Amino acid sequence: MSNLDKTMIFRLDQESELLNEIITSVVPALREQGYDAARQLAGFIVTGESNYITSANNARATMAKMDRLLAVEQILNDYFKLKGL
Repeated sequence: MSNLDKTMIFRLDQESELLNEIITSVVPALREQGYDAARQLAGFIVTGESNYITSANNARATMAKMDRLLAVEQILNDYFKLKGL
């Protein structure tokens, strides 16, 4: 039986910290350019299209370091905690 046949568990400690650093540096750059940060980040996470992220303050290059699957998982975990789920 291969590993693909089993439920995978991801460890997020270090990756979570990197994600937090990326988001906290990119959100201000998006807002400074007049963008809705949540909408732009959602577009990037869903599509992977870098044009959703401004190049101002090196935000686009910073976002390229982000693992989109990890971002979705972290957002869901934070939501679950917020809602007590």
